[in-house]
Amino acid sequence: MEHDLADLGERMPAPLPFACTDEAGLWGALYVVEGSRLGGVMLARLVGSDLPHRYLAAAHGPGQWRAIREAIDAAGRDASAEWYDALLSGAAATFDLYAQAARLGEPALAPV
Repeated sequence: MEHDLADLGERMPAPLPFACTDEAGLWGALYVVEGSRLGGVMLARLVGSDLPHRYLAAAHGPGQWRAIREAIDAAGRDASAEWYDALLSGAAATFDLYAQAARLGEPALAPV
């Protein structure tokens, strides 16, 4: 992302705080982050060839997405309902972080 932004004459923004630290929540975050790469590859196809798109085009190698899902499944094997609740909370917190980052990039609208 940093290289794409630099190509556009922009700086990397400051990191947003992410308070999720428990193991199950981090597995949920990993699922969202790595899953978003699948969508990114699709979006990269829509970006003009004259624009940077390395970040969006960062695809998984053969079998990597399956390995990630299998690792999450293995981590949750025999886990409690609370573990799964934490996993879902971590995933939701990650989606919220993406939404927050997107709002920071929105142009300010002039009052009507």
